[in-house]
Amino acid sequence: MQSPHTAGSLLTPIFHVIRTSKYRTIAIASGLAYAIIYMVTVGIVSYVPNLSSATGIPVFRATYLGISAIPTDNVFFFIFYGALAFLAASSILVGINTALMFYSRRLAKACGTRKRPESKGLFGLVPAFFTSFSCCGGGLLALAIGPTAFSSLSIYSKYMAPLTVAVLAAGTYLMSRKISKMERS
Repeated sequence: MQSPHTAGSLLTPIFHVIRTSKYRTIAIASGLAYAIIYMVTVGIVSYVPNLSSATGIPVFRATYLGISAIPTDNVFFFIFYGALAFLAASSILVGINTALMFYSRRLAKACGTRKRPESKGLFGLVPAFFTSFSCCGGGLLALAIGPTAFSSLSIYSKYMAPLTVAVLAAGTYLMSRKISKMERS
């Protein structure tokens, strides 16, 4: 028999969320929403007036630096490969965290628990939006915090993406652990 404190039982809520259609849909939708909002906020996707491809058809190009595209008139897309890896990892974790949050609320309601579980797993979103100075052009974030503050953050650029993924992963684990405890009680 497996001990209740083993890693397998602590990760069971994550596997439940991934296997259940309803929560998988929540995870995918929230992960995609986060990715789109992130790309627009940090400038991966930009509005560029009078921009169009010479041929009139969408242009996609992969170089040694990253992927660029003009998918439609006035829209420019560029992402470095490292930023793409970060965006994929953080989007997956945001999706799982969001699905776990909904699952924990349903579980608390089914168990008759008055105190709702907290959503601390999503605190990783805060540093996520500050990774833009390390990978991207700045977008709306540079406008929001100002160019001086934005450029000052470049000193910490190499630490922000790993920090964000670590905070999101820790949040996912802690949320799963809390749900495991709720299920056992």
